[in-house]
Amino acid sequence: MRQLSPTACGLGLRPELVPALCERAPVPGLDFLELAPENWMGIGGRRREQLDCIAGKYPLVAHGLSLSIGATEPLDVRFLREVRAFLDDYAIAIYSDHLSTSRDAQGQLYDLLPIPRRLENIAYLADRIAMVQDMTGRRLVLENISRYHEYGGEMPEGEFLAELVRHSSCGLLLDINNAWVNARNHGQDVQAFIRALPAEAIAYHHIAGHLELADGTLLDTHGTPVADEVADLGREVRRLHGDRPLLLERDNFVPALDALLKELRAVSAPLARKPSHAC
Repeated sequence: MRQLSPTACGLGLRPELVPALCERAPVPGLDFLELAPENWMGIGGRRREQLDCIAGKYPLVAHGLSLSIGATEPLDVRFLREVRAFLDDYAIAIYSDHLSTSRDAQGQLYDLLPIPRRLENIAYLADRIAMVQDMTGRRLVLENISRYHEYGGEMPEGEFLAELVRHSSCGLLLDINNAWVNARNHGQDVQAFIRALPAEAIAYHHIAGHLELADGTLLDTHGTPVADEVADLGREVRRLHGDRPLLLERDNFVPALDALLKELRAVSAPLARKPSHAC
């Protein structure tokens, strides 16, 4: 399997970028690409040829959309077998998904619903994580989602994630923008969240842009440049937890590849600088 350097920088593999990535030689400074396996499993023809071409140039990371680790329905065994085959075919070392519920008895919800952060839910989640890890042959890496609902009486998110890691040995995908959005929207301490996370569990980072509504609510849109305050938080994350691969997410209003690479360099360069002071 192709491993990533702790200072690797990557982009999401969006359809708009595929032709340019196929046509060009490997781009200096673009160290990996992240894709949703659900969008590529079982394909053939030209799209498969394009993916094979891109995979020959860049390491791939898989970031799933439909695992629904927090659902009450049984995990989809057939789906997990298909994921395993896809990961093996492309020598993908990292398989991540969202710490959320995205499916109910009626099917896919096409949204990510937060899991109640309660201690009694840890064992249930740990059992499901163990099954995923056994079937995929890889540590499951889970992302902190942007959430717009709180259930009340919950553990602080950082403590909940740390407890989940302790019971399941899962990894964490730290989305820096989501951490900022949640802290602002719910009046929580983003520094306390970051400090509570077990550094050794963090596999890689996401960073992205958001939209601020007239009432001050932040929406995690992945459609704008990274805000300065989110980039500042990224530098604090690095100071506390060390270097990790960094992926710039851009899912909406995706610019041309050269413009996106310029944005990736602008975001990643300050994060790679040695901090000038300690808090």
